[in-house]
Amino acid sequence: MYRYIFKRFIDCTLSVLGLVVGCIPMIIIAIAIKLDSKGPVFFKQRRLGKGTKPFTVFKFRTMCDHAYEMGGLATSASDSRITKVGGFLRRTSLDELPQMFNVLNGTMAIIGPRPILDWEWDEYKDNKRYAKRYDVLPGFFCTIDLVNRAALREDQFEADAAYAENLSFWLDVKTFFGVIAPVLSGDHVYRDER
Repeated sequence: MYRYIFKRFIDCTLSVLGLVVGCIPMIIIAIAIKLDSKGPVFFKQRRLGKGTKPFTVFKFRTMCDHAYEMGGLATSASDSRITKVGGFLRRTSLDELPQMFNVLNGTMAIIGPRPILDWEWDEYKDNKRYAKRYDVLPGFFCTIDLVNRAALREDQFEADAAYAENLSFWLDVKTFFGVIAPVLSGDHVYRDER
C-alpha cells in the first residue's frame, strides 16, 4: 500500500511544501548563478528513470556552460569547470532543489536510487541484481548518501537494489532524516574524497 499509493502522496506533499518554503532561497540562488557566470540558471540532462525509461532531470547549474561536453562528470572539487557558486551548491546539495519539479511530475521520488546517465549503466545492464534499482522511481536522496555521497558505482547499485527490495515507510523516514548530517557536513561529494 505504501509503495504504490502513500509514497507518491507523501512525495508530492513534501515537494509542494519544499517549493513553498524554498521559493525565496531558490530565487536568491538563481540570481547568484547568473551573477557568477554566463549560462542558464538550470541544468537539464537526460537520465534513466524507473524501468530504465529516460527522463529529464532538473538541477541548478554548478559548472560553466556546456561543461559536460568539455569533459564529462566532475569527480574533483578542483575541477576548473565548477563555478564559485556551484562549489557551494554542490557541497550543500542545494543544486538538487529543482528536482522537486521532477517529483511533482512523477519522474522522481524524494527517496530512491540516484538517477544516472545511460552510459553509466551500460556495463551493468545484464546484472539482474543491480537491475532491481529500476523497479522504483529514482530519488532526490538515496540510501547510499547515508554512508558515502560519492560511493563507487558497484556500492551504489548494491544499496539501490537493497532499497528497492526493502522499500518501506520507515526506511524512507530513516533515509530522509539520516541524510541531514552528511549534507550539512559537506563531505564525500566527489569520488576523490572517499
